[in-house]
Amino acid sequence: MVSPEAERTREAGDGPGTAGDGHGEDGRAGDGRPAPGSGGGGGDTLWRNHDFLRLWAGQALSQAGSQISYVAIPLVAVVTLGASATEMGVLGALVRLPMLGFLLFGVYVDRMRKRPVLIWTDLGRAVVLALVPLLYVMDSLTLGALYAVVFALSLLSVLFQVAYRSYFPSLVPLSHLAEGNGKLQLSESLAQTAGPGAASALLKVMATPMLILIDVFSYLFSAAAVLLIRRPEARPEPDDETAGSVHRAIWAGFRWVMTQPMIRPLAIASGLYSFFVMGAMQSIYILFLLRGGPDLPPEWVGAVMATGGVGAILGATLSVRTMRRLGLGPTLLWSTVIGNCSLLLVPFASGSVWTAAVMLGASQFVVWACNQVFFVSNMTLVQSITPPRLQARVIGTIYSLGLIPAPLGALGAGLLGDAVGLRFAILVAVVAGAILPILLLVFSPIPGTKEFPAGPRE
Repeated sequence: MVSPEAERTREAGDGPGTAGDGHGEDGRAGDGRPAPGSGGGGGDTLWRNHDFLRLWAGQALSQAGSQISYVAIPLVAVVTLGASATEMGVLGALVRLPMLGFLLFGVYVDRMRKRPVLIWTDLGRAVVLALVPLLYVMDSLTLGALYAVVFALSLLSVLFQVAYRSYFPSLVPLSHLAEGNGKLQLSESLAQTAGPGAASALLKVMATPMLILIDVFSYLFSAAAVLLIRRPEARPEPDDETAGSVHRAIWAGFRWVMTQPMIRPLAIASGLYSFFVMGAMQSIYILFLLRGGPDLPPEWVGAVMATGGVGAILGATLSVRTMRRLGLGPTLLWSTVIGNCSLLLVPFASGSVWTAAVMLGASQFVVWACNQVFFVSNMTLVQSITPPRLQARVIGTIYSLGLIPAPLGALGAGLLGDAVGLRFAILVAVVAGAILPILLLVFSPIPGTKEFPAGPRE
């Protein structure tokens, strides 16, 4: 739950934007580009936007490779290196600790061209990740080395994410932002399905650490795809207000986010979800599947997680039309309610292996379907309303508010799992992480906000 908001948002309950609220009579935003949903540009022009297609192709393959690593790295820790619950908690914390850098990276990305950042972070991730199979072949792979790899990989991924989300709006017309976000999320959803499934199949013929080579080559392909983008990228204009002061620059992005009426409850809800679900539950999730009660065979783990990809495909496909049919606020609320409640299936997964796998797969399916609907609505909102000079800082702030609590949750879950058992630790994380965010959104202006809040762009 990472939730952007509109600059100078009008109070909930107001009607759609008018000519005096930042949009002209022709439905164009204050910067002269077509407003979301205005229909400007006509037709599905993104299929003729070769630069967007290059970015999309690179990300599609990179995400497929990353999904294989998402399955392979925890399995390397548990199966190859024999990690305990506490050690898995440390691994989860190291994956999430670099998320603290979102705020700082947003400042620097706003001050530089973003395309070179994308290229160099892709190349860096390929080099770092290649160390795992290399050390395995040399019989030198240790848990400490794996810790170092995942930390460096996560650090580069945070920098990439800030640059990627703030670079994408420069490649497409404003009227096609929702469509573009939907396509990017659809490819991620397809990767969510194909990646874990491929990992499960390849586990039968390859050593787990060697699977990671697939992700190495996917990052190289992504770097090459971004390198082929032809659209010139202007150097960002200096921000005289915050020039020379990192603290003032960070504060400008944070202040923009926190002055929006809808973002405050969403930010708090995101922090709770981050601590209990993204941090606590996810850090011991695979260990729970293998040893915590469901006791799935290792090759079933990828198959269970692949059901989330099927749900994500459905969610990404329906995200834009859901937003148009229900309105912005109800889409954000109900995707949270349905997705969060489906998490309650996880701690109660029991019975035969098949029964437990069905319950876990159903939870994955619904959670990921709702996540895609929520994410497309959120990201389109922040990209379309945020002033261009603040894009990276605002995105960095939003991610920070939603992700910073995750490392603490991961550590706490590992310790709790060793102390009282994995199933009880999962139950505590899921109940708190699901219910508290829902209550915050219900008692906020979000349910009554149907349209994208209108605000002038700079």
